[in-house]
Amino acid sequence: MKIIFFFLVFQLLSTHSIAEIFIFQNCKSTDYVYEKNEYILDLEKGLMTREFIYSDESYEKLRLNDITIKKKNLTNKGITVENNLFVSEISGYPAFYTQLIFDKEKANVKIRTVLNNTEGESLLSQCESVINYKKES
Repeated sequence: MKIIFFFLVFQLLSTHSIAEIFIFQNCKSTDYVYEKNEYILDLEKGLMTREFIYSDESYEKLRLNDITIKKKNLTNKGITVENNLFVSEISGYPAFYTQLIFDKEKANVKIRTVLNNTEGESLLSQCESVINYKKES
């Protein structure tokens, strides 16, 4: 009887997996004003999804330099966990690249820029809150 009970408990525990999703909400930037700016980090899939909508003023300012800019956009990047931080995949070329760094404790997003092996980090967005969802499947 104990063996059957142990087997059933083991079976139930092994079939359910829990995935964590972090949502960085209402992120503000010193450079631009957004109607919406949030980052969704799905740790199970290793995917960051950013959804943002520029304010009319920021959108018009950006359009002066780049006519391909969109007012509303959705972007995806791969992420990994390093030292309790979430780090996006590298964007760019070997001599110059950028990465996003998410800190759930401080509720902020930084950008790491590397140019010819010289690294720098700066604050990209300060978020109002970070929501942690645990999703069972």
